[in-house]
Amino acid sequence: MKCIQMKLSIVRLDHSIAEIKTTSPEIEIESLSRAVFEYLSCKSAIGDPVTSSWNPFSRQKASCNCLKEMLIKSIMRYFKAHDQWTAFSSLLLKSIAFHRHIDPNVPIDVAETTLPIIDLPRTKFNRPFLPQTLAEKTSTRVADEEVEESRESVMNVSHQFPYVCMIQKQGSDHTHASSTQLQYDMIGCDLVIFEARLNKYSPTITAFLESFVGCFTTSEWQAISNDARSLPRSDDSLLKEFFLRWAMKEAYTKALGVGLNIDFDSFETRLIGHDVDSTDIEGVWIPRDGIWESITADIQQNNPNEQVEHQFSFVGQVIRTRDPNSDYWVFSFIPLVEEVVENSIQSEETASSGCICICKGPFNEEADAATSSDSKQHRIIVENLSLLDLIQLHGMKSTDIDVMRQKK
Repeated sequence: MKCIQMKLSIVRLDHSIAEIKTTSPEIEIESLSRAVFEYLSCKSAIGDPVTSSWNPFSRQKASCNCLKEMLIKSIMRYFKAHDQWTAFSSLLLKSIAFHRHIDPNVPIDVAETTLPIIDLPRTKFNRPFLPQTLAEKTSTRVADEEVEESRESVMNVSHQFPYVCMIQKQGSDHTHASSTQLQYDMIGCDLVIFEARLNKYSPTITAFLESFVGCFTTSEWQAISNDARSLPRSDDSLLKEFFLRWAMKEAYTKALGVGLNIDFDSFETRLIGHDVDSTDIEGVWIPRDGIWESITADIQQNNPNEQVEHQFSFVGQVIRTRDPNSDYWVFSFIPLVEEVVENSIQSEETASSGCICICKGPFNEEADAATSSDSKQHRIIVENLSLLDLIQLHGMKSTDIDVMRQKK
């Protein structure tokens, strides 16, 4: 039986861009991406030696140079520079996910040999995925057969400037699966920043939130809003509750692989022990403090001074509103905490700019989900990376960037 490991990689882009421009103040995203792609080369995942014997460059016969131009175009198609930097960082994260898929021991260090930038295949819903390797196959593959997704290594990316994150699950043994081994195949994540986009159409927090009311079930919306059946909340609490509830729903749909291609009001997410005391589908929602209040209370009570990423996991139940079926999932929350100036009176709560929600499952039994939600036994490994770290993980040193640029 292989051990299942969950790794969350977080990139703080505004800090990364400042770091790069400290040594290369004139560099722009297009020249940087070109320098990196030319130094490292680009390659399609489905043309890699681990899969090429059964799918030799299926439907993708572009040369490395054509692929490079295609990837640059995918970055530069965005109008805003922030979105271009985000797209570049996301591409590098997904490439590292592929290399870790092949070799889980890729170090957080400058690689001894260069690793190509890998372009991953996508599903019909445009979700990138890691293809199965030959080691995972039990039958002979033929050329041009549809690429299948790996079950051993699953990844998902989310971003909202200035953050980009990726969750990757590695390791499983479906030949000896049992409830005690806590098998699950799906994982999704969503990153939210606690900031309302106010404009002339939604000039207040209340107006901003009400524009999303149709995305939630009645019970979910009662938990978010200042409903007569819910506890009164401040605007800040309303905003945080909305974003966390949204992140739960999007992380779930991303775990399913459909993203926004599903009506959000067609299913209900509920946290057992927080929203309801019972797992019964007819369980009554209980007015309580918000998810964020529960998180900050736990921080202050258990580990207010620890310089580690706080992780909070709940057993969740997802109920589809058009049929009586439901299943169990684990929802984990990892706050994105701003750096607090020494001697500052700023609290952990006000210093937090956002949160990452990770959804994993499904589990057949609530007990299995409960065991997997134990953050001490099943702690998510968190690594904070810079954009230069991602480049160096592929084997390119920061000094090489300037050398490549000078050749232009």
